[in-house]
Amino acid sequence: MKSILCIGELLIDFIGAEAGKTISKQSSFMMKAGGAPGNVACTIGALDGTCHFSGAVGKDGFGDFLVETLNRFSVGTETIKRSAEHTTLAFVSVDQDGERDFVFNRGADADFSRSDIDSKTLEECQIIHFGAATGFLEGEFKKTYIKILSESYGTNHFISFDPNYRSAFWATDIKGFIESATLFIEKSDLVKLSEEEALMISETDNLSDASRYFKEHHSAVFAITLGSEGVRVFNRSWDVSVPAPKVKVVDTTGAGDAFIGALLYEISKSEFPDQAVQDKNRMIAFAEKANRIASIVCTEYGALTALEKV
Repeated sequence: MKSILCIGELLIDFIGAEAGKTISKQSSFMMKAGGAPGNVACTIGALDGTCHFSGAVGKDGFGDFLVETLNRFSVGTETIKRSAEHTTLAFVSVDQDGERDFVFNRGADADFSRSDIDSKTLEECQIIHFGAATGFLEGEFKKTYIKILSESYGTNHFISFDPNYRSAFWATDIKGFIESATLFIEKSDLVKLSEEEALMISETDNLSDASRYFKEHHSAVFAITLGSEGVRVFNRSWDVSVPAPKVKVVDTTGAGDAFIGALLYEISKSEFPDQAVQDKNRMIAFAEKANRIASIVCTEYGALTALEKV
């Protein structure tokens, strides 16, 4: 089994205790571990994969909680930086359809530099996942993100990427988001996108045109998640839709992270991951298993709660 390294933000999600109400109407919040790459790492760990996490949290109780959470899911935490900045916080409300609304209070996740991760860890982890919710925001972390991508590209590393678009960051600079995402897509073996991200990056208004765009411009394998409809997986040679199991949705927080985490876990069992993802039948099987895990996550509040039962 190949070792996986997830790089990015690790934060606290404060989830409104009253479903169907906006943040402004909440009277209390439940504290949950969050941050897209952290969720991915915990999914891999929950499935008994070999995974490490690199990022920064504060030297505070929230940071302790996050490190303890990753350890509970058997994720390697030796390359987590304990920053003097406070741990990044996100306040989340869930509406009646299970959709989310975010308010971010950024802190330690921005305080991560190339020197905070040793070259031995990078070398030993054959699969590297970039989950860039905050990785494109200006600052030291963005420089680190791009530097690690550049160091990994063209080596024996398998590169996975999920841009994790958040309108709170990019609503006024869509072009900047597209440019940043494209830089990573160009160098990735596997790209996971939401439908919104796929249409935005391809600058099209339907999935058929979006998939055509990605096939013409990039050699990666793409997985476009479609919520209850499952996922569309394709490369330049084939294009398939894989349905998702039907479940009662409580909270979609972390569903996409669970999908890519489970997908990477399946890929990590392959001797040659880059060849495995190009195989249509194997990718269908991988996606079916990943859809099942993502669906399970939607049945509980918080990105990691249901993973305890996997």
